[in-house]
Amino acid sequence: MVPPVRGRRPPAFSYVLVEGTAEVSKDLAELLEWATRIGGRCMGADRAEAFGRRNAVPGRAAGAGDAGSGRARQAPLRLSAPPPVDAVVVGAGLAGLTAADALHRAGLAVAVLEARASVGGRIKTLVQDGAWFDLGATWHWSNQPRIRELAGALGMEVFPQFRDGKAVVEDEPRVAPRLVDLPPPSPAELRFAGGAQDLCRRLAARLPQGAVSLGAEVTLVAARDGGMTVSATSGTGDERHVACSWVVVAVPPRLASAGIAFVPPLPEATVEAMEGTPTWMATAVKCVAVYERAFWREAGCSGLAFSRVGPLVEVHDACTADGSAAALWGFVSADHALRDLGPDERRPLVFAQLGRLFGAEAADPVQYFERDWSDDPYTNDEVVWFGDPLDYGQPALTEPAFAGRLVWAGTETAEVGAGHMEGAVRSGQRAAARILAQA
Repeated sequence: MVPPVRGRRPPAFSYVLVEGTAEVSKDLAELLEWATRIGGRCMGADRAEAFGRRNAVPGRAAGAGDAGSGRARQAPLRLSAPPPVDAVVVGAGLAGLTAADALHRAGLAVAVLEARASVGGRIKTLVQDGAWFDLGATWHWSNQPRIRELAGALGMEVFPQFRDGKAVVEDEPRVAPRLVDLPPPSPAELRFAGGAQDLCRRLAARLPQGAVSLGAEVTLVAARDGGMTVSATSGTGDERHVACSWVVVAVPPRLASAGIAFVPPLPEATVEAMEGTPTWMATAVKCVAVYERAFWREAGCSGLAFSRVGPLVEVHDACTADGSAAALWGFVSADHALRDLGPDERRPLVFAQLGRLFGAEAADPVQYFERDWSDDPYTNDEVVWFGDPLDYGQPALTEPAFAGRLVWAGTETAEVGAGHMEGAVRSGQRAAARILAQA
């Protein structure tokens, strides 16, 4: 397999041990020295020259103490020595929190390290004036048992996606859209009242206080004699090193390969699987238009639309379960000419299209929100592929590494339900089961 061209290079490591700031075991000090010495090589930095749509991940521009192709930290490393735990989970998305919850309920001490400022990962719900709108993952389906079982255990209210009425199809420019009748979806599409992110918040709330650390970007996962060490940095440059017996890496495989040093180096087959697996939602731009009432329903439309014109390629009803908020949401076309526009340039085009699809009232929303996931440094990994991307659920990402002490999770690693919340839950449960079988 020819490796894909990556849009983000591995970080460089520059650790400086400061005497007197903390007691550091000899093996940890040697481990950090080793990571410094081999740096990006342990992540395959010599595999391919990096470039992409922006030639860098947005928000990661080079600056002071940054070499541009990495995040070299020249400031002294002030080592903290938190109590060791049984397992560290990297990532507080649905997969990571599912794994952490299962391990905690089985009696293991768990620490969850999340680079973002909130839990949920690519599940993001905007709460505005009592209304809520999903800007990331939205649906699960009636034939997906794991997510439905978890939602029931957490007391989540579920309701069906509104599909009553006609759908709208826009085939080409300057031709009026047409109305079509579509059969009810099977399996049924389901939404969470209050937003999908509430699922992750409730999972996190079941963990002990302090178990989840936000703003903690993991930079190193290393095997040492009889255990593991995970290193993370905060936005202020503070370093944290956690000793544990097992690690669950529950972030997108490509981003894990680009941003985390694995010591010793992972097997070549694992690295190829990580780099070749596309990240779900990496190129998604989701738009939400809010209205005073759901006039499309009054006109006999379901809010569902498909377009070959754009900028939105599909549109759906986004009204809240109780009907207290009326909204439409859609995905922007993957065409760069439309997706690379700034919000101020894209907004009038979205409004004009909604007007063509659902009438003049749709062109004048009272509020508008959008989430460009390709501008998220913890999601974006867009590349120019040399050959076809790999399928989700690669065998190398379902089997443990480092003699069973490193396990993988994340919807991209799921063998069933990959790319959906169902896959995230299944992968988290699989990761926890692998650890509990050894505990």
